[in-house]
Amino acid sequence: MQIKDIKIVDILQDGRGVGKADSKVYFIENASFGEICDIEITNEKKNFIEAKKIKTKKQSCHYKQPPCPYYYECGGCSIMDINYKSQIKLKENLIKNALLKSAKIQLEDIEVLQSKEFYYRNKIRLQITKDGKLAYNKKYSNDLIEIKDCLLANDLIRENLGKIENISKEISKNYPNSLEEITIRANDEEILLNIKIKDEKIIPYIKKQYKNSSFNINLINKKEKLNISGKDYLIYNLLDKKFKISMNDFYQVNDYMTEKLYKTAKNFLGEDQKVLDLFCGSATSSIAINDDHVVGIEINKNAIKDAKENAKINGLKDYKFIAKNANYIDHKFIKKEKIDAIVVDPPRAGLDKEIIKTIAKTKIKKIVYISCNPQTLARDINRFQNKGYKLEKIKGCDMFSQTMHVETVALLSKLDIDKHISVEIELDEMDLTSVESKATYTQIKEYVWNKFQLKVSTLYIAQIKRKYGIELREHYNKSKKEKQNIPQCTPEKEEAITDALRHFKMIE
Repeated sequence: MQIKDIKIVDILQDGRGVGKADSKVYFIENASFGEICDIEITNEKKNFIEAKKIKTKKQSCHYKQPPCPYYYECGGCSIMDINYKSQIKLKENLIKNALLKSAKIQLEDIEVLQSKEFYYRNKIRLQITKDGKLAYNKKYSNDLIEIKDCLLANDLIRENLGKIENISKEISKNYPNSLEEITIRANDEEILLNIKIKDEKIIPYIKKQYKNSSFNINLINKKEKLNISGKDYLIYNLLDKKFKISMNDFYQVNDYMTEKLYKTAKNFLGEDQKVLDLFCGSATSSIAINDDHVVGIEINKNAIKDAKENAKINGLKDYKFIAKNANYIDHKFIKKEKIDAIVVDPPRAGLDKEIIKTIAKTKIKKIVYISCNPQTLARDINRFQNKGYKLEKIKGCDMFSQTMHVETVALLSKLDIDKHISVEIELDEMDLTSVESKATYTQIKEYVWNKFQLKVSTLYIAQIKRKYGIELREHYNKSKKEKQNIPQCTPEKEEAITDALRHFKMIE
């Protein structure tokens, strides 16, 4: 069924246009913000209708010709056909609407710090075809589109894409369909390649062929991670400090905006604050935000090793990094360590309810919340409000230009307990306006089957979601037996589920 003359009034985080007609809401593939178009319905849901654009009737005043030849097929960018000023306004509205819907906070204006429009990413992840060519996923699809350039990648990555593809093509020539994906990281001088392989039989060949490569090369298979040449880390310079970032460490992808982000967080905190970083990773944010007094908690022991090394590299004297779950902290810990403020930078799924309760029980005065998902940020701000906190400051940060993703930094402060009455109101999870903030178990199972021909259970998916800190609902059909022999997800299926979570943008 076709519908004519739909105006696109907004853009979802996955890049689909939002149109309204006859009291119905349409999510429309390939539609540009502000245009009027004809659409074809593809699927009817309870609260919205999915469709695809079939014809532009009137071009948007926000339109610009996208400079990338792959834009209309590639899933890497979603708003490259919108001028940059309008991109920033869309992201401001995204944050404002999320706060209003989930936290009942209405703000007139929110500043969104502006980025370089192109050439900003220090890391890209590409799929590898059967014959070794580099590719991205197509829009709204698991199909691949081969690329020779990416306008989001920094200069060093772009200059070396051809050489990198030569490596994957040479390996694939000798061992067809043996490579799955490649993550390319770069600082100002060096490149680090993390190549995910399908068949461990190719390891001896790669070791022999590339042990003296000019690139730092690492292999990832189902059992282990192997360093083939050079190092398994890079050194990044940030705010006059140096950071060792290992192959699997989290590090913001936009160097220019990361400095702006951490400067803003530091300004929100104020001077002479001893900071606890609850998801510290390798401590880039901890050390960048606070020069003197840092305490970090991170469940990943390897990241904690890098955090301690980064503290030594930068000459910190007063620091402590602990390999524990975030629920480790309590009021006594805060008092003992003389913590003035807590910094959190969780995954896209946001903070678990129990962690919010734990933080609130510490009675900490200041919380700086860094988020890559406005919907889960707003949800969590609402939960903190119910625990006696108030949103004091908030800024957007255009970490991901040409996409509808936006980083946000917020300052929450503890209200005077004698003047505040806490009322617990939990909004339903489905209030989140982003259709990709949560994929259903069925969607994850379908994705894993279609791509890997593996059947995965709800239990396995839940185990991997929990591993990445993604909040789970209570499973009411679970066994009442006290002693249960619970099967654990196999490494092969864990890789497949992780790939699905990444595809649905539930993790980075």
